[in-house]
Amino acid sequence: MSSSTTAAQHLPRTEARSLSGHEGAVLAVRFNRDGNYCLSCGKDRTLRLWNPHTGAHVKTYKSHAREVRDVHSSSDNAKLVSCGADRQIFYWDVASGRIIRKFRGHNSEVNSVKFNEYNAVVVSAGYDRTVRAFDCRSQSSDPIQTIDTFQDSVMSVNLTKTEIIAGSVDGTVRTFDIRMGRETVDNLGHPVNCVSLSNDGNCLLANCLDSTVRLVDKSSGELLQEYKGHACKSFKMDCCLTNDDAFVVGGSEDGHVFFWELVDAPVVARFRAHSSVVTSISYHPTKACMLTSSVDGSIRVWT
Repeated sequence: MSSSTTAAQHLPRTEARSLSGHEGAVLAVRFNRDGNYCLSCGKDRTLRLWNPHTGAHVKTYKSHAREVRDVHSSSDNAKLVSCGADRQIFYWDVASGRIIRKFRGHNSEVNSVKFNEYNAVVVSAGYDRTVRAFDCRSQSSDPIQTIDTFQDSVMSVNLTKTEIIAGSVDGTVRTFDIRMGRETVDNLGHPVNCVSLSNDGNCLLANCLDSTVRLVDKSSGELLQEYKGHACKSFKMDCCLTNDDAFVVGGSEDGHVFFWELVDAPVVARFRAHSSVVTSISYHPTKACMLTSSVDGSIRVWT
């Protein structure tokens, strides 16, 4: 038995619990930095904070006027940032539920939002073909930087210490080196709806609307591998790597979750997680535990 086959036996696919409370589709679910809590958001215009290990619902945050597309927690767990179809980006205090600031600038729906490592900057991506950066320490609500080189909607944004990485419906993943002011473009030829980073920071994972997840070398742009078998043609869906970078994880429009072995790309596990589209997947930072959310309105915890 190969080592990857042995490792695949320990992948999370047993449902530990379901987190219920959202009304309508859940569009994103995210572990916080240490994996002790998670955040979710969805069509019901709310954000929710949970303890996924006990199933406890901790707090609900309401202020968005339309569906909430994405949410991210600061590394110290004290702040949240959220974005949505109302074109708004809200910067929240976790404990009080108070909105500290409303960032403005996007003139269409906002799809993705992230804190930088130091929680000082928030970066967002939207249907208006832009990526915008906002300073959390300033009193200004306007962006400090706008990147507008995309040819179509920007669906996903990720950050390293020195880079902004974004995926677009124009088929590109663009990397902006903040220090050098340099842009690198990897053209994947198919609309990109999610970009995630490997844990070692060397590779990019891109979910494309031709039902293919692609692994790209971050420094050279070389296409390293393609992962297939799932259905991804019309929905924004997450993809990610397991915490040890050994397997790729992706959802499917038929409600299944797929695990692929990283190097040779066979499907090593697949199971039905939801009754409808799997919108979001979040893998625990240190152990074999995973969150999934769906258009069916449910969030599930897998161990």
